[in-house]
Amino acid sequence: MPRRRTWTDDSLCIAVAASRSWKDVRESLAVPVGGKTVNSLRRRADELGLDYKQFYAGGRRGKRISEITDDHLRQLVGLATSWSDLSQRMGYVTCIRGGRRSRLAQRVEDLGLSIGHFRELGYNGLTSFAAGPVVFAAPDPRRLRFAAIGRAIAWFAERGCVVSTPVEPAVYDLLVDAGPEDLYKVQVKSSTSAQREVGFSRSGYDNTRPNRTSAGFVRRTPYTPGDVDYFFVVLGDGSLYLIPYDVIGQRLSARLGARYDGFKVG
Repeated sequence: MPRRRTWTDDSLCIAVAASRSWKDVRESLAVPVGGKTVNSLRRRADELGLDYKQFYAGGRRGKRISEITDDHLRQLVGLATSWSDLSQRMGYVTCIRGGRRSRLAQRVEDLGLSIGHFRELGYNGLTSFAAGPVVFAAPDPRRLRFAAIGRAIAWFAERGCVVSTPVEPAVYDLLVDAGPEDLYKVQVKSSTSAQREVGFSRSGYDNTRPNRTSAGFVRRTPYTPGDVDYFFVVLGDGSLYLIPYDVIGQRLSARLGARYDGFKVG
C-alpha cells in the first residue's frame, strides 16, 4: 500500500521555490528519508510544471558510471585535471566517493587510461600565483652559528620535547624536557670546517696571570662534568649530531669522522 502523502501541491510549490536542492525540499516538507522520496517529489513537480533549474545540476541526477561509453570516458579522462574535475564532467555536482569512486577507478584502470596528469588532492583549478623576486640573501656559512640553536630547538620540538632557554647566563644553551624524569642540559655547537672540526670549549676568564688588566684575559676552557648532558652539533653540510658529554669529555675540540656516525641524527 503506498505511503500516504504528508505534503500538498501548494506546500511543494513553496518549498521548490525556496530551495536549492531536492534535499532542501525534503527537509522543508519534513518528509522521511527513503529511496523513492526524491523521485516522487521530482515526478510531482514535473506534473505541476514547476521550475527547479536553480537546483544543483538543474535538479537532475548525474549519469550512472555504467551509462558512459568507453570512448566518452576516454575523452573525459583526457580532458579532466583531477578526480573531482572528472566527476563534474560526468555530470555530478561534487566529486564522487565511496563505492562509485571505486567502480570508476576500476573502470579507468581496466581501460588502461593514464591519470598521471591529474592534480593532487586540494587542487581547485585556479591559476598559480606568479613568483616574485626573492628579497632575502642566500645562506651564508658565517651565519650558521646563529641558526644552529633554531635547528636544535626544531629537532627536539618535533620529537615532543619541551625546549626552554635560560633567562640568566648559563653554560648550556637549551634545557630539554623529554619526560617526567628526563631533563637535559644541551649545548649547541656548529662548524663549517671542511675537516668537520668542531670546538667543544667555552670562554673563560683568568685574572691570576701577572701583567694583565683587571678584566683578565679570555681563554678556551673545557666543559666540566655536570655543565651539560649533550652536545647538539650542526655542520655546514647540514649534518646533525647529538653527542653525550661523556663521549667528548674535557676535550677542547674533535673531528667528527666515521667514529661519530653512531651519534648522527640528521
